[in-house]
Amino acid sequence: MNISIENKNYDYFSFMLGKGMFAVPVKYVKEVLEFTSLTKVPNSLDYLLGVTNIRGSVVSIIDLRKLFGFNPSSYLDGTSIINLEIPRPNEKPFEIAIIADSVDIVGGLSMIQAGSASYGIPKEQSSFIKSVARRGDEFILVLNLEEILKFIKADVEKTEKATV
Repeated sequence: MNISIENKNYDYFSFMLGKGMFAVPVKYVKEVLEFTSLTKVPNSLDYLLGVTNIRGSVVSIIDLRKLFGFNPSSYLDGTSIINLEIPRPNEKPFEIAIIADSVDIVGGLSMIQAGSASYGIPKEQSSFIKSVARRGDEFILVLNLEEILKFIKADVEKTEKATV
């Protein structure tokens, strides 16, 4: 199942993760693939599942369930890989993939005013949520990919220093 995405600044790509609905700006979604396989990386962080080859590029796969402190699933068959390309100032974009239990739709979202709820996410990861949207009776957490990337980079650097 390859889904081709037309990038538009105002659209969001939504997906299920556990029992929650999440979204990312569609402009960051390069493609969506059916999970096939990955190569584990020894001594990597718990939420870094491994790497996979996507069209000749070695791409790290992140399990957001583990990163957010949710119950991870060891069963990945039937899941999707969302291949993301996150722009960085004065550097080439960073390519990373996330696991989704299922993919939803591309479309506009109505952002709502949200209180200081934690959404079931540990406090130290609360910056990973940029905003909250509503579609019908469903709440959707819009991810802050730049903050997630910054956290992962700092975590990797910490781990590298600890093993030296």
